[in-house]
Amino acid sequence: MKDWRKYLFSLAVLILCASLFVTFLRFHEDRVEIIGWRFEDPLFPFLPRQNLSLLIFTCTYSSLILYFALCFKQSHFIIKLLLTYSVILVFRMVTLSLIPLREPLDLIFLEDPFMNDLIYPGRIVRDLFFSGHTALIFSMFLLSGKKLLFLILTIIVGVSLMIQRVHFSIDVFAAIPFAYLAVFVVKNIMSHRMFVGKG
Repeated sequence: MKDWRKYLFSLAVLILCASLFVTFLRFHEDRVEIIGWRFEDPLFPFLPRQNLSLLIFTCTYSSLILYFALCFKQSHFIIKLLLTYSVILVFRMVTLSLIPLREPLDLIFLEDPFMNDLIYPGRIVRDLFFSGHTALIFSMFLLSGKKLLFLILTIIVGVSLMIQRVHFSIDVFAAIPFAYLAVFVVKNIMSHRMFVGKG
């Protein structure tokens, strides 16, 4: 497959997965109201409660800029990230379906002018297990060749999400193995004969 086709393919896959995810969230939010269960997080009593939306927003989008700046010399670095995030979205639809958690009682809504206004359909608060923010940044840690800066950003964002009560601790911790799995899947996709073949 030619490079331009690989870029178009990965972008098309992400758009498809993101569209499905947004549609799924509308259904999931109502579904949790009926069958959802509440998790009593053992870490919350030891964490302050504070609105860290600006910090989470800044770290998340800074990590994307840093990924482009630090990894632009790597082969197909954009394709790898697009496909990895697509896989993460698919994994999240599965895990959200299997583990329909109710939002924390003292949740502080995460203000993200990009995601909230352009992507998410309304006030979504029950997309919990697992944390997409944490998984995305940790996947950049893996895709970048394990550059320490991304690991630090992963920890900052993960802890901040818990402090703001946007995610439970299990959502944040579970994001790590799912990010590993997503990167593993993408590496296998990109090593497939159809993807690497000439023409």
